[in-house]
Amino acid sequence: MQPSAKFSLLLLAVSLLGGCSYNGGDIGDPLHRKFHWLSFVAGDDIAATCQAGMPDRFRLVYNAIWEQQVRVYELDSVRSQLRVRVIKPGSLTDLALTDPLAAWKSDDSTIKLEPEPYDGLVALLADSGAFGPPAVGLELPSHSYYWSAATCRQGHFTFTGWAYPSAAFDAARFPARLFALDPNPKSVIPAGPMSVDPTWEYQRNRGAVTEFSLRVGEKGMVQ
Repeated sequence: MQPSAKFSLLLLAVSLLGGCSYNGGDIGDPLHRKFHWLSFVAGDDIAATCQAGMPDRFRLVYNAIWEQQVRVYELDSVRSQLRVRVIKPGSLTDLALTDPLAAWKSDDSTIKLEPEPYDGLVALLADSGAFGPPAVGLELPSHSYYWSAATCRQGHFTFTGWAYPSAAFDAARFPARLFALDPNPKSVIPAGPMSVDPTWEYQRNRGAVTEFSLRVGEKGMVQ
């Protein structure tokens, strides 16, 4: 495949991932996710309603290499609950005739939080820089480990991130608390050194894998 053709396929993949603004709906559904993922991560729906007097909303995404696992944590201040979504990569070997898309759907769960753990989690987010000046210019590649946060707190919207490896990633204190609250913490893939994957590199050179990068901007995510 010619380089120009590879680039066109990459642009198509990224445009499909974020071609439409997310305004709600089940992001765990692979078809819905295909068109709204980048907007969902950016928190476009949160930003659109973030103003004084509106409830606080927090959306944290842990990207443990796009092809391996993605976990979404959404904190609801109105219901004082934490919603956890584990997005699986899926494969054709897992295909089920009764539900062809099941292998790509997310595993969802909801945890009710008492005031103390809720407030403690918000405090950890604040200590980690989730509500302060964003890490402008920070790149968040899909084939890597990172956290992103789209938040509305006290009427102020912020999008920022933490990329591995970095001092900021290591210093962030909220991940450990989220993983402790996660119903299935043993399934979490921890961040670590990237090993060479010849199969992935081969597929990448062929333009057969979806690879994209997000960037933190002054007023939100930049694609």
